[in-house]
Amino acid sequence: MNLLNFLKIDVITSLLSGRLVRERIGPAMLSAVQSQMGAVEVSFEEIPNMFDTGGSKGLAGDRVEKIPKDFQLGETVRSLPHCHHMFHLPCIDEWLVRHGSCPLCRRDL
Repeated sequence: MNLLNFLKIDVITSLLSGRLVRERIGPAMLSAVQSQMGAVEVSFEEIPNMFDTGGSKGLAGDRVEKIPKDFQLGETVRSLPHCHHMFHLPCIDEWLVRHGSCPLCRRDL
């Protein structure tokens, strides 16, 4: 599968899951609304985020740095089709010999 087909599938998957709206369109719309409201001199802290899904908020930078990094420069990883989860090559190859699914989301390959 070439890169263009991969990107098309990723966009369609993003649309179906709502990820595209949450991660790309939502913030862009919020920014546009905020810039328009800025002309009216309204404090943004007083306006609730209309795209807030009620989920947890972002982590502080020091907490993000404490999360282990799995992949190192020079390592080979395999990106699974459909879900695109990535794993160390020896780990995932051993898994795939025994199972026909992603170990993370369990989607069949």
